[in-house]
Amino acid sequence: MNEWGNGVELPVGEVLIADDDPDFRQMLVHRAQRMGLNVYEAPDGKQAMAALEKRTYDVLILDLYMPNHTGLEVFQAARRRDPEVQALVLTGNASVETAVEALRSGAYDYLMKPLESLAVFELSLTRALEHRHLIRENTRLFKEVQRLAVTDPLTGLYNRHKLNESLDAEVERGVRYQRPLSVIMIDLDDLKRINDEFGHPAGDQVLIEVAEGIRSQVRRIDIPTRLGGDEFLVVLPEADQTMAEGVAQRISDQLTTVDKKNWGPVTASIGVAQLPGGIMTPDDFLDHVDQAMYEAKRAGGGCIRVAPYVNGR
Repeated sequence: MNEWGNGVELPVGEVLIADDDPDFRQMLVHRAQRMGLNVYEAPDGKQAMAALEKRTYDVLILDLYMPNHTGLEVFQAARRRDPEVQALVLTGNASVETAVEALRSGAYDYLMKPLESLAVFELSLTRALEHRHLIRENTRLFKEVQRLAVTDPLTGLYNRHKLNESLDAEVERGVRYQRPLSVIMIDLDDLKRINDEFGHPAGDQVLIEVAEGIRSQVRRIDIPTRLGGDEFLVVLPEADQTMAEGVAQRISDQLTTVDKKNWGPVTASIGVAQLPGGIMTPDDFLDHVDQAMYEAKRAGGGCIRVAPYVNGR
């Protein structure tokens, strides 16, 4: 950030200045550079269009009437590449109609040539940059809110809300198109002992490392989820029972590495199930894999059990 004027901080940005008057253009270039901006220039509409191919700009400062392409044509081309780009439109032939046309096209501001003062130019450019950065920040925050809404805060895996949404869609697709779909349910065997002996921060660290181990063994299309507590579930689209067993075994093997602070061995009871032809609902499917996981638990833990696959009702 660079200070401008009376202590106001101006975000650093990329600016293109296109004007066919070389003296006027150089005056704007020097002023923008003094503001700490990265400035590029073009002497006409054709070279302004070419400049759009080379990089992304935060603000375009465009003479409305230039040879080859008008400022509005350059702005419209820029917005097709980046809808959030801002523009200041300059003209010496002012009319209400041209001002309205520039603003309706999405330009941030409209300035008369000759400029009333360079301070007016700086203020308008500063506000356009701030508007550009505000849009970007709002977009980032919106994406972060969306991510947090479907993410478990401790492990970074998907949460139950995301699971319900995804499993509904995957079961419907699997049933409708007869495509393979499998799930893996993982229940840690002895997290209570770690919590009791080493404290809950140690238990949380185990959960984090288990989650990292699960994530490292699944594909990008898979949906690794923390169900809650020490239970995890992985949805594997386009994976049959054999493929799911292989993933479950790799996850089980990965758990043996979660013993960096003398916690003792970390093991899990793991259930595997492929969507049977006769099961039509996500809840039924979860019950199916849950039974397999409890079979592993009853067998003493640290093992994998597979639910029987029935093709058809």
